[in-house]
Amino acid sequence: MENSVRFPHLIKSEILSDLDTEFKKDFLNACVVRFYRLPALIFEQGEPADGMILIAHGYVDVTYTGEDGQQLFLARAKTGDTLGDSEAVSDEPCAASGKTSSNATVLFCPKPLLVRSLQSFGFIKNMTRIFHRRLVYDNWVKHISQFGAVGQRLRGYLYVLSENAGKISETQSYLANVVGCSRQTINRELARLREEGVIEQNGSEILVLDRAALGKDLTG
Repeated sequence: MENSVRFPHLIKSEILSDLDTEFKKDFLNACVVRFYRLPALIFEQGEPADGMILIAHGYVDVTYTGEDGQQLFLARAKTGDTLGDSEAVSDEPCAASGKTSSNATVLFCPKPLLVRSLQSFGFIKNMTRIFHRRLVYDNWVKHISQFGAVGQRLRGYLYVLSENAGKISETQSYLANVVGCSRQTINRELARLREEGVIEQNGSEILVLDRAALGKDLTG
């Protein structure tokens, strides 16, 4: 079965926005399907990128590891998002690492296909639009990391992590790592969010009841 039929929702992905229908189908059909039943590292910081990733199902957590070995959560890429595009075009090594969720499916766009697609001005425009959105997000992350209190940083990351689904299955140790504080502090902040009716908790699972409240706090 052709990819354009198997993954019809990807025809509406941002990288293919406003392009000719035949172009969209040809592009998707030329990509290689990769399925990951268990979480898998699909690109690694410092390693070369031989193509672009388009997420069909599931998500990919993007992280950066500093020289001190500390790992920083950068973003959770969701269905329809692309990764590795800038590195593949520029022949630069991966700026970060990407790990899939369980039961994730991605379409791999080899570099020759990506270069060929860049002959379309519309494709270039979509790619630069994606780069701009990432820049805006990076600016927000830097601002909240430098000026945001722990509670605000936690709300911000919960807002990002809940974009693809209302349930977040992450340990308090993981959240403490991405926010940059102790597990005890995370526990107190989560309790505060429960009292406010923003979330519910069932073991390590967090159910976001009011995502708008998390987002509102970011600009409050």
